[in-house]
Amino acid sequence: MNNYEVEIDGKLYRVTIEEISENERSEPKEAVQTQSQPQQSQEQTQASPAPTATSGGESVTAPMPGNIYKVQTKAGQAVKEGETVIVLEAMKMENEIVAPADGTISAINVTEGQAVEADDVLFEL
Repeated sequence: MNNYEVEIDGKLYRVTIEEISENERSEPKEAVQTQSQPQQSQEQTQASPAPTATSGGESVTAPMPGNIYKVQTKAGQAVKEGETVIVLEAMKMENEIVAPADGTISAINVTEGQAVEADDVLFEL
């Protein structure tokens, strides 16, 4: 596995890439999971733009433009911190958007197949 740092729209992400053999490429995989952890660059402030507080709790926004691949929860459902709520497909990669804290989903603002822009509100906790 190789580790890289990639800057997208001024945000620094650390990614790990695993090389696979030709045999593995032809075999279908049931689920591909990726996680990107944004890193703060020296020029960025400590504040993160992804979760923003609202009067009803937290709004979780899209970290980048893409399409909603899968909505794994629904409004009213209890979630644990780190649990996948939405899978966002961007640049042919699936990115898990997770609950930033334990709580109840108060609203899902997107549907599967919908295109979103960076900072669009995906769900509220």
